[in-house]
Amino acid sequence: MLVKWNISKSRVHVILRDNASNMKKAMDEMGVSSLGCFAHSLQLVVHEGLLSQRSVSDALANCRKIIGHFKHSPLATTRLEDIQKDLKMPTKRLQQDVATRWNSTLYMVESLLEQKRTISAYGADHDLPATLTANQWALLEKAVTVLAPFEEVTKQISSSTSSVAEVIPSVTVLKRLLARESQEDTGIKTMKTTLLEAVKKRFATIEEEPLYAVATLLDPRFKD
Repeated sequence: MLVKWNISKSRVHVILRDNASNMKKAMDEMGVSSLGCFAHSLQLVVHEGLLSQRSVSDALANCRKIIGHFKHSPLATTRLEDIQKDLKMPTKRLQQDVATRWNSTLYMVESLLEQKRTISAYGADHDLPATLTANQWALLEKAVTVLAPFEEVTKQISSSTSSVAEVIPSVTVLKRLLARESQEDTGIKTMKTTLLEAVKKRFATIEEEPLYAVATLLDPRFKD
């Protein structure tokens, strides 16, 4: 690519890549500095957290079954929309998540929580392939709260004005929030613990990486 675009290697300061080992190897063999995609690393961290507790993964599986029911049935969707109107709820479609984007799972859960009343009303008169218990609804609400900081960081570092300087502070904030002790059920505690361990593991040496460290030190927002 450098040859095709007539770019001298001496002019390349750093290349942003995904976290695949073959990509890192390619950059190392080229002799150029590179950084793994921070957003992709967050995707892997959250993926581990969501799968860490059976109660959470079971609740998410039921969410997907419920949404799949409406996604594949225009009649069911119409009935749900009628219930939304009767209950004076927002007329919105439920969102299906995508495996490659962790925050799509967050949006899926949020869409279900928003339409909890309409889904319950639909389930009272029509068959659903799965249902959510009162405990599962409560668990999902707490999971959304735990994942909210990850969503905020993902949006921040995905903006057109984001910079490498924001990575170390973002990781620090996530670790502090996840380390806070609070009264939660076992499922959420395990999820938070796994997320914290995953953050520590995937970003263990981030403060020792010169490109991240220098960028953060030079950014006036993080002087303190």
